[in-house]
Amino acid sequence: MKQKPNSLSLRPLALPFLVLPLSALLTSCGGGGGGSPAPTPLATVSSTTAATAGAAAATGLFSQRLLITVNGADLDQGITVASAGCSGITRLTAAPTASTATTAFYDCNVSAVGAQTVSVARSVDNASLSSAAYTVAVPQVTVTVSNGATSLGNFVITLEPARAPITTTNFLAYIRSGFYVGTAYHRRVTGFVVQGGGYAAPITAATTPSLKPTGPAIVLEDGAGLLNLRYTMAMARTSAPDSATSQFFINLANNASLDRSPTIRGYAVFGTVTSGTDVVDAMAAAPCTAATYSECVPVPNLTITAATQTR
Repeated sequence: MKQKPNSLSLRPLALPFLVLPLSALLTSCGGGGGGSPAPTPLATVSSTTAATAGAAAATGLFSQRLLITVNGADLDQGITVASAGCSGITRLTAAPTASTATTAFYDCNVSAVGAQTVSVARSVDNASLSSAAYTVAVPQVTVTVSNGATSLGNFVITLEPARAPITTTNFLAYIRSGFYVGTAYHRRVTGFVVQGGGYAAPITAATTPSLKPTGPAIVLEDGAGLLNLRYTMAMARTSAPDSATSQFFINLANNASLDRSPTIRGYAVFGTVTSGTDVVDAMAAAPCTAATYSECVPVPNLTITAATQTR
C-alpha cells in the first residue's frame, strides 16, 4: 500500500477583526482633543537705529562701539543683524541694554568709514525686516599740549584708517584709554622730528625715565604709499619692523629717509596734522637739553594734557 507523501498546507490564519473606536485612533496619531500645536510667532520689526554712544543719531565713530536698537514684536524668536562696516555684532543681554521680545540691542566695533547700513532679517526664513543707515567720518584726534606754566594750544590729527587700519586702531585704543594724557615729548630734533607717547611727565635730562607699560607690538604698515612728509605722524619703533607700541613722532620736515624702499623697511605714517600746525612749530622751537636717552629733551616738558577722539 502506497503511502501518500507528507504535505503541509499553508493556509492563512483566521484572526478576529479588531475594530478600534475613533477616539483611540485619534490618540495614537497625537490627537485626542489637543488640536494642532500653536504656530511659532514670527519676528517683526517696526524700527531700527544705529549710533555711537554719545554721538548724534545715525553717526558712528571709527574704532568705537556702535549701538544698534531694533524695535518690534517677537524679537526673541530669532533675527539676524548684519553690517559690512561693523565687526563682531553681538546681541546684548545685560542692563541697561538687555534685549527683550519688543526691543533688541546689539553692538559692534566700527571698522570702516563712509556711508554704512545695518540690515535686520528674520532667521527662520531670511526675510528682510528692516535697515538703518549710518555714516562714519574719517577719524580725528585733538591733542592739547602744555609747556609747563602755560598751554601751547591744540592740534588736530586726521587719521588714515583706510590705508593704515592696524596702526590707526592701535593709536585710537591708547587715546580712549587715556594713556597719552600726562605723557611728555621726550625727543626734539630740529628739522627732523618731535617724538612722544612713551614716558610720563615729569622727565629730565639727568635721569633716564621708565617707559609706561604698553599693549603688544603691532604689524608695521609701511607699504600703503603714505610718506613721511612735514606734519605727518608716524609710529616710532626699534630696529625690528614689527615693534611699534605707543610711541609716535611728528615729522618736522619731508623725511624721505624714513620711507620704505626696496632695501629697507620704513616708518608707518598713519595721520596728518591738519589743524594747529602753529602749535607743532612751537614744539619744534621749544628749548631742550641733551640726554643719554635722547638727542634733546624739551625742558620744561612738553606735556599732553588732553587727547580725545573728536570725530
